[in-house]
Amino acid sequence: MGTSDPQPSMLYHIKLEQFVTADHPMRKLRPLIDTDRIRQLCEPLYADVGRPSIPPEQLFLALLGGYLLGVSSERALVRELTGNLVLRWFVGLDLDQQPWGHSTFSQNRKRRFTESGLLERLFDETVALAIKQKLVSQHTTLDGKLVQANASYQSFVPMEIFLKPEAYKRRLRSREAGPERDQDQDRGNPTVTFRGERRSNQTHVSTTDPDAKLANKGNGTAAMVGYTVNGLMENRHRLLVGINVESFRGPASETDGGRNLLDTFHQKHGMRMQTVGADKGYFAKSFLTALFRRRVTPHIAAKTTGRDTVHQRVRRLSRTVGYRLSQRAQKKIEEL
Repeated sequence: MGTSDPQPSMLYHIKLEQFVTADHPMRKLRPLIDTDRIRQLCEPLYADVGRPSIPPEQLFLALLGGYLLGVSSERALVRELTGNLVLRWFVGLDLDQQPWGHSTFSQNRKRRFTESGLLERLFDETVALAIKQKLVSQHTTLDGKLVQANASYQSFVPMEIFLKPEAYKRRLRSREAGPERDQDQDRGNPTVTFRGERRSNQTHVSTTDPDAKLANKGNGTAAMVGYTVNGLMENRHRLLVGINVESFRGPASETDGGRNLLDTFHQKHGMRMQTVGADKGYFAKSFLTALFRRRVTPHIAAKTTGRDTVHQRVRRLSRTVGYRLSQRAQKKIEEL
């Protein structure tokens, strides 16, 4: 029975690539990323003088690698870059290089990537490449999801401009007469009592994320703080060809966001969709009328309610083979 060697070697002759197996997904994805194109797009975002910056393609590869590994924060991404040799190889960091601080990602994302629209441009170029290689069909599927924001109910405070004078006075008295509130020193998770107080998006706003809204999908589900994320998928290869984020406004955030995705795709790529499939949430007169005006056939899941002409046209379409194929493809976008 052997024992471990308590004295480690002084020198190691190893390469990061030997830790990445031949069938690893990262090895297959890495050659598909054009880092030269990323540098070309980022060149106007940097000055010609000063200290050399972190290579922008490495920041992009780190964000992409973290997404593929399910990393949800910059701090966790730095921890992965420290100990995950596969991610180091994917990004291009050597063994003797220290990963960057977590604020490097957040500041570059805010000041460069978000303001310049770089990530959106790379997304559009990827879609354009897929269209050029005939991987995108003219039959698509729309879907909208309620995604939880990084904000809690306790971060919601009343907009004092909407408070009536009596309610404003009661709130001031409660703050003055509440010793428990003054003793609560936890600013990150304060003790907030909403007893007898109704909260809504018209009267309250989150101090953590002012754009986030109180939202729910109906059917007795609990309310949450979140956004509506809309996606447009082509049905042949399950490629997302459009995605956007809307402030929650009920069903309108899905239907309006879906129309914007279709119009944006047509303007950027000059390709008009033939059919659009979606669930019953899109079975609204205004949305169906907008599709017919755009010469797009709506393969929307039909409801029993609605007696307008557009509703009847969609119900007649539900008898066709193409409609059934679109509804089958709808389950694929649920996974995306």
